[in-house]
Amino acid sequence: MVAICGGDVMLKRAMNDQNHDSQKEQYYSQYSGSNSYDSGGSTLHFNDYFKILKNRIGIILTIFLLTTITGYVVTFHYLKKVYASTAQVSILKQDRDIEVFKGNDSFFDPVYFSSQIELIRSKEILYKVIEKLDLQKVWGKQLTQSDYVLPIDQTYDLFRLKKMELDVKRGTYIIEILVYAENPAECAKIANTVAETYIDWRKNEESFKYQRGLDNLSQQVERQREDVKKARDSVEELRKIYGLDIVAGSAKDQQLNDAELQRKTTRLEELKSDMIARRVRYEQLEKLPADRLIDTLPALGLEDTNLTQIRQNQLSVEAEVSKIKNSGLGEDHPRVQSLEAQAKKLKEQVDSLVEGKRNALAIDLKVSEAKASELDAEVKALTSTVRTERSAKLAPFIEAQDEADRKQNILDALEVRFRQEKAETKIEGDPVKMISPASAAENPIKPRKVLNMALSAFIGLAIGILAAFFIEYLDTSVKTMSDVEKTLGLPVLAVIPNGVKPLNKPSEDPDYTESYRILRAKMNLEDETMRGAAITALSGGPGEGKSTTLFNLAVVCAQAGQRVALIDADLRRPSVHKNARIENAMGLADLIQDNHLDPLTLIFETGIPNLFVMPAGDMPSDQLGTFNAVRLRQILLALKSNYDVVFIDSPPILGVSDGSTIAREADQIVLVIQHRRYPRDISIRAKKAIEEVNNRISGVVLNSVKVSSDDSYYYYSSYSSYGKKKKKSKSSFMEKISKKETTENNENTSSDQF
Repeated sequence: MVAICGGDVMLKRAMNDQNHDSQKEQYYSQYSGSNSYDSGGSTLHFNDYFKILKNRIGIILTIFLLTTITGYVVTFHYLKKVYASTAQVSILKQDRDIEVFKGNDSFFDPVYFSSQIELIRSKEILYKVIEKLDLQKVWGKQLTQSDYVLPIDQTYDLFRLKKMELDVKRGTYIIEILVYAENPAECAKIANTVAETYIDWRKNEESFKYQRGLDNLSQQVERQREDVKKARDSVEELRKIYGLDIVAGSAKDQQLNDAELQRKTTRLEELKSDMIARRVRYEQLEKLPADRLIDTLPALGLEDTNLTQIRQNQLSVEAEVSKIKNSGLGEDHPRVQSLEAQAKKLKEQVDSLVEGKRNALAIDLKVSEAKASELDAEVKALTSTVRTERSAKLAPFIEAQDEADRKQNILDALEVRFRQEKAETKIEGDPVKMISPASAAENPIKPRKVLNMALSAFIGLAIGILAAFFIEYLDTSVKTMSDVEKTLGLPVLAVIPNGVKPLNKPSEDPDYTESYRILRAKMNLEDETMRGAAITALSGGPGEGKSTTLFNLAVVCAQAGQRVALIDADLRRPSVHKNARIENAMGLADLIQDNHLDPLTLIFETGIPNLFVMPAGDMPSDQLGTFNAVRLRQILLALKSNYDVVFIDSPPILGVSDGSTIAREADQIVLVIQHRRYPRDISIRAKKAIEEVNNRISGVVLNSVKVSSDDSYYYYSSYSSYGKKKKKSKSSFMEKISKKETTENNENTSSDQF
């Protein structure tokens, strides 16, 4: 009887195998594009990114909290407090290089103030401050926590780049000296020392420049006095030679009455005076360096706006380079190299314009000399004409008298200028004044707690999001039904939500029960042709939920009125007896060891009607390899004639030979894949391993899906609402599909039998 029933079942299975592959292809082509997320191909939309963030929210929050906490600990416990103090000095531009003809210099010169800022940063000033305050030892102790003395160059670089900032208050004559230090008193002391050192240096420099200019003017006066004395001596000598008893003035009034000669002589004197002034100006400017020449031109009324603007741009670019370097960028940084190239180009333009200005002054001097020379020739010619009209004896004397008077006039002008400079130096104030000394700060400016915490939170959130996307990129596990269908070419029979437990309490009907009912419908287990079929659930790796899936499917079939036998063939890790709440004293292991035992004597009732379980029993570890297909086939033939459905709980197909043996004897196989657990390669290898022994894979059960984290499974999360609410749900649509497939399968079977 057992053999006849088993043969009948085998015949039915063989008839259904012919339509099995075509049914799978029909299902895949009909429903593989039903999910909007899966049909999107490789193109990701905003909703897909949102799903990734939602699924990885734990990682994002963990990194966010760790980064924020780290930022808090570092900010409040490790970062040193930094204080800032500001000293303000007022600068008065003074030009102590005294010129014969002084111009107007009452204007704001940004180039001059930029030069003063660079002067304060120079070694000339800061080396003196370092020596006064012994900063080599103070900062060496702060940096190394020892008596180490920093080298002077290293201390200077630290001072200039890290400890001090300078700025000109826009629209004023004030320079701010801002100093940073870990001690508020030290901070104020350094700022005031820098200001005082700069003030002393400026006073000494201005005094030196003034004295140099005054000495230069004094030398001009003395040389002019000698020229006047020589001219007077020459007049007196001529008077004695010619034996003249008349004064020079009366002789000139009598003899030199020609108006034209008088006018040209006067003009010649003016041109020569102007020529002398231009020569003095050119000789002094020719020796000045480019920077000093640019500062001097406005005072002489020779300001070149283009030159001033380019010089200002050069200083601005150099200041920008210094600022960028202070921020920590090195010499090789593209921004630093670009600005240095720009500064170099501007400097070349400045040098070119300065050289052009020198050439212009030289040409101007030559033009003035040419004019004077030309007019002098005219005067000589006119004088020669007048001489013929005068006595040859009086003419040389009058000419000598005129030359003496002209030199006396120049001497008088120089003496007036000399007395004026002496008077002005008593009126003018100090070149630099301290208008606001630095005081010790009460509160530190660093660390900026609010800013640091905000940056920590932002960085933590950004790293968390990047980590989420990176982990998602590295994650090759099964995520969607599309992954299953495209990777394995198998239909998804059911989607089981996470948190599923065994359905061993008939009085309860959990929300996820409907998932197993749909699985039963998809597998066509209620069809008469499937009576006595042996069904197993396999997985690629352990822990994917195949035992729970098979047990709950058996419960659902039993609740539907079918007599169900559940065999626990996982002899290494049996679990069916725990779900069914029965003893595991005897079972499949005893049948394998003793071929004479009747399988029906080792199958037991459970608390669930129509559900009977054969436990795994106790198999000694040295006999685990005795599991064979012949004995399993005998056991299945004995059970198929007494039960509508026989379920076989199997170990994973990969790594254990028992799984392949069970797969070979099964009539239908369901591949269970846990959502987001193992790489897709595991599932691919599992499918290949099954196909090598049995090509009757009905489809895939996607298990332990976090339905709430992915809108793609919205329809599968509302199975339980069908029948509990009057409105239609998406699960009813899936049941209709399953019933339609069942009907089509029955029709196909009937037609084949016919």
